[in-house]
Amino acid sequence: MTEPASPFVVAGAGAAGLLAALTAAQAGVDVLLLEKDMRRGCNAEFSGGLVQGAGTRFQEAAGIDDSPATLLADILRQNRGRCDPVVAELVADRSRDVVHTLADTVGLDLHIDAVAYAGHSVRRLHCTPAETGKELIAGLRAYVRALDRVDFVDAAEVVDVNVADDGTLDVAVRRGGTGHDRLRARHVLLATAGFGANRALLRRYIGDAAADSHFIGSENSTGTGLEIGLRLGAGTAYLTAYEGHSHLNPKYGTRLGGALPALGSIIVGTDGRRFAREDVSNSGFAASLAAQPGGRGVEIFDEPIHRRALANGAYAEAFSAGVVATFTTLDALADTFGLPAAALTDEVERYNAAVDAPCWLGRAAPRRRLHPPYYASAVSSGLVHTQGGLTIDTAARVVRPGGDQIPGLLAAGGAAAGISGDGPDTYLPGNGLAHAFATGLVAAETVTAALA
Repeated sequence: MTEPASPFVVAGAGAAGLLAALTAAQAGVDVLLLEKDMRRGCNAEFSGGLVQGAGTRFQEAAGIDDSPATLLADILRQNRGRCDPVVAELVADRSRDVVHTLADTVGLDLHIDAVAYAGHSVRRLHCTPAETGKELIAGLRAYVRALDRVDFVDAAEVVDVNVADDGTLDVAVRRGGTGHDRLRARHVLLATAGFGANRALLRRYIGDAAADSHFIGSENSTGTGLEIGLRLGAGTAYLTAYEGHSHLNPKYGTRLGGALPALGSIIVGTDGRRFAREDVSNSGFAASLAAQPGGRGVEIFDEPIHRRALANGAYAEAFSAGVVATFTTLDALADTFGLPAAALTDEVERYNAAVDAPCWLGRAAPRRRLHPPYYASAVSSGLVHTQGGLTIDTAARVVRPGGDQIPGLLAAGGAAAGISGDGPDTYLPGNGLAHAFATGLVAAETVTAALA
């Protein structure tokens, strides 16, 4: 069945798709928002819900001096210049608009996270009270679903897009079963996430290690948008990029969050020894952890760190789930996790004695001594979401390798090439949400201008 052309079809109701639908609807555009499967969630729901924002009023109120130029410098330093610089600049420039839209339009209660995450020169990660992606997306989704101009349809997967002879886009939508509905659209936004749940694509573009790692993102991330774009001749970039996670409990799959190392935790291997500096990005540490025997380690911290970390939603959930244990002695801790007690005690004593001296692994100062009672959890690494995808211009339009646009087709979030370089170690905390929200916002503005 072919329906009349819709002004704007958004494929995917994650961070990018939701903000695009909201922005377009507020500008008077009717939006058809199609979600593959809400029950599986979106990658933003599985995230820590940390939204980069440079030069926001929240920072100003906290006395934090920041700007889009400073954020851009941090992004480029972390990814070693491996991204499209104009897209990175776009994300940095629009980050403040994103935060203010979430606060002022959607009405989310935002604050700046108290933790200085690795790679950020200032505190700029904004979050909701519980500091979880679930809370962030629940508030945004509830607002969007109440908009009169947004027709939100669940269990409706966009599986193909073709350019029709009249310049509109022919869209195939699977709504259950094996048959497809067909509809016409003047503009389609691919906000279908990356390909983290597609093992074949992971092996093709990133390698066996990524494909065999524990995936903790949304199962909706099957690379549909990437494959649609490729069939239409779109360019791609940075397909090896992904966010790794190095604070997963291997038994329960719960996350301790990325705040612990910034607060002072250490991580030891099965030999009871530290093996890499912990104050790099969560994603960057993932490769070091994966290289350990069994790909596992033990994260160790103390009472002051535990109390501060409880403000972080991921850690609070993990602690409530019972994956963090408390010990009065290092011998008891070593016995529980099967570590050599003498080596562990020596390592912690060595670390405590050297907090005012250069760290043998290069960890930066300031550091603090760890005191009993000790807190600890087994940790392993995993893959959160991919960061490479279809090449877009600064209007979020999908472009071919030669630079020409595919008529009416846009991409945002994980379906588009991101700003996180190559591999996992160039990912700056918050890059995924920052890119998704900014490109979703810009895509809606592009469509609104074209329909005016």
